[in-house]
Amino acid sequence: MLAQLSVRLPRKPSAVPSLLVEREWLPRLAPDLPLAVPVPVAVGEPDELYPLPWSVCSWVTGTQLGFKELGRGGARALAEFVTALRSSDATGGPRVAAGQRGGPVAAYDQTARTALNAVLDLQAAGRIEPDLVDGNLADEVWAAAVAAPAWDGPGVWTHRDLHGGNLLITGARLSGVLDFGGLVVGDPATDVMGAFHVLSPSDRHLFCQLVGVDDATLTRARGLALAQGLEALPYYLDSHPGMVSFARRAITATLGPQ
Repeated sequence: MLAQLSVRLPRKPSAVPSLLVEREWLPRLAPDLPLAVPVPVAVGEPDELYPLPWSVCSWVTGTQLGFKELGRGGARALAEFVTALRSSDATGGPRVAAGQRGGPVAAYDQTARTALNAVLDLQAAGRIEPDLVDGNLADEVWAAAVAAPAWDGPGVWTHRDLHGGNLLITGARLSGVLDFGGLVVGDPATDVMGAFHVLSPSDRHLFCQLVGVDDATLTRARGLALAQGLEALPYYLDSHPGMVSFARRAITATLGPQ
């Protein structure tokens, strides 16, 4: 029986660096991870038929979680994955670029505030529901993230995009993680963000206990998850209903009961 494989094809030149990170680091990290991941098994180089590098990867079986919540067992499995990833040796790993998620939150301040203003403008214009975002509360949540103590430990491996589109389930069990294009060494808050995307408040608390998330990291993660939703909503409003649903979920999870 032939092995099932997947092909990773960058759609634009700016995605190539992410592909090269996956090529170099996933084969090293995968053996220590408790969930299946798409490990590169062969590489393709640019030619006259396809102008960019590409990869052939192992197939990861499962169904996208999408907009469902993981539940208590999933919270435990996600915590095990995040703990294993951040425990892996990060020597020589790619560092987060200035102003991107995973670095100092304050460097992301203008981007987040611009996104918040854009969403408030959409509300005022009647293009989205008028009560989606409480502007004052959103400003408080983001300001708290900026003011929270920065991560002062060594940089750790972070996936940076642990939302339902990148998590696979088999039955009710979390079974795989996709899309490691954002893999960097940086602030662990960027993976705690995932707890706001796919876990209920009570399961989020369990996740944080298992991972050992301190208050400052959780505060930064909440702000970053909010900013992610605020950015995605206006960008995808007229083009991608799935990402609009993702954005709404991130916003309501971070501004709702904690």
